[in-house]
Amino acid sequence: MRLSKRIYALADNVIAGDSVADIGTDHGYVPMLLLKQGISPRVIMSDISEGSLAKAKETFAACLLEERVSDSDFRVGDGLQTIGYGEVDELIIAGLGGHTIKSILADDEAKSKSFGRLILQPRKHSGTLRYYLYTHGWDIESEKLAEEGKFACEIITAVPAETKDRTAPYPEDDIRWKYPEEIVAADPGLALNRIRWKISSLEEQEANLLSDEGSHLMVLEKIRKDHAYLLKLEEKAVNALKSF
Repeated sequence: MRLSKRIYALADNVIAGDSVADIGTDHGYVPMLLLKQGISPRVIMSDISEGSLAKAKETFAACLLEERVSDSDFRVGDGLQTIGYGEVDELIIAGLGGHTIKSILADDEAKSKSFGRLILQPRKHSGTLRYYLYTHGWDIESEKLAEEGKFACEIITAVPAETKDRTAPYPEDDIRWKYPEEIVAADPGLALNRIRWKISSLEEQEANLLSDEGSHLMVLEKIRKDHAYLLKLEEKAVNALKSF
């Protein structure tokens, strides 16, 4: 069984000794690693799909870990509905979109806060997710990047904040939510690739708008502001790589 760097990075982010629930577990690879490596004493696998849970059971059987779990550790349901308040120490929600992860957490915020730690890996719309976390009583403890195929996956670890209600320093659509400075420290090489891809995308957007006869002053202003920020972030990533 060959697992991606993303799967290993998710498992490595769990604190040794903590119990974990994996929401949207699919094949159950992360919970399998947590038990196999002795990181977690107990794992719960939850998925909205019966078929996905069947795959997770196959994973545990193939790894000879069937005796380490019970039928009650495999749960079919939507979001956090299958998990009790404070039932586990950490919650993993990985491989879903940022909007979906936000909805899962927001559906029952009291339950979300009953877990000590969130390990989140949005496939897209990570900026929306970071904004939600900041404005709904979560502190981002760490940022990581992990390769999976041609993608650099973002792994966001969050813990309950001491300050519950706070005003965001900038709007939700600000590029700093999507490309925070912390991603450079997470992995300068992977961060540089992502930053340069976005810079190229913005330059292409600007060129297309300039060739159009319509008026796009406000859009162009935002593109140029985002572009300037990313150029500074690119420079930080390049300097960080030089120090390695």
